[in-house]
Amino acid sequence: MISEPELEGEDGGAPRPPDGSETVGAGGDDLAHRRNSPALPPRRVRWLWALGGAVVASAVWAGGLYAYDRTAADLGGYRISEDLCLDADLSALSKLLGPKRSPQPAVEEQHAIDRSFCNVTMMKGRPHEVKDDALPSSYSSVVVNYTLHKETDPAPEFDATLTPLAVSRTVDRKTKRIPELGERAYLMTDSAGFTPELKVLDGRAVLSIEVMSEYVAEGPHGAGQPVKPERVDPAALELALVEDMKTLMAAVKK
Repeated sequence: MISEPELEGEDGGAPRPPDGSETVGAGGDDLAHRRNSPALPPRRVRWLWALGGAVVASAVWAGGLYAYDRTAADLGGYRISEDLCLDADLSALSKLLGPKRSPQPAVEEQHAIDRSFCNVTMMKGRPHEVKDDALPSSYSSVVVNYTLHKETDPAPEFDATLTPLAVSRTVDRKTKRIPELGERAYLMTDSAGFTPELKVLDGRAVLSIEVMSEYVAEGPHGAGQPVKPERVDPAALELALVEDMKTLMAAVKK
C-alpha cells in the first residue's frame, strides 16, 4: 500500500520522501539540493504587510473623522450678520432713549470666526426741533457686538472675559446673572446701576448690547455749562435690554 505524501510543514521545509525514509548527513546530496532551492518568504512578512495596511487604513479613517468634525461644527442655526444695525431692531431701548440715529455697522467674515458690529445714537426729539443752534443736552450711544465662533467653543473663556481690561470701565462694576437667556447671560453695570451691558453666550454665538449715556454743554455750538443726562430707571433699562437681545438672537438665526 502506497501512502500519500505529507503536506508541507508550517516552517516552509521540504516534504518527506514518499517511502518514509529520513534525510540524514549534513554533507549529503539532499542537503546541498535543499540549500540551492529558493526559500519561501517568511509568513511574518505577509502578516506585517497586512498589519501595516490596517494601520494606514485606520489613520485615513481617523483623519477623515477629524476633518469631518472640523467642518461639521454645530452653530445652532446662527449665521453671519451682514448688517447688524438692521438685525438689531432695539425697539424696546428706543422707547426709553429715543429713535435710532446715525447707524454705523461693520462686518468681518473669516474662516474661524465671523464678527459684526453696530453703533447707533439714540436721542429724544428731532434735530430740527433744537433751537438757537444748541446741541442736545444728552443722548445715548448703543453698541451691539455679535461674534460667531466657527472653529472653537467660546464657553470656557466666556465668564473670564465679561468685562473689558480698561481700568476706568471695570471699577465697581457689578455682575448679575440673567436666567433663561441663551446658555449663559450676564448684565454688567456701574456702582449706581447705570451704563448697562448685557452679554450672552449661546452655543458658538456671543452677543452683547451696551448703553452709554452722554451729555454735552448747552448753548450755541456747545458753549455753556455741561448738563448731566437724564437718568433712565435701571430696572427699565434691564428689561429693555433683555427684550432687544431676544429679538436680536432670533434675527441672526437662519
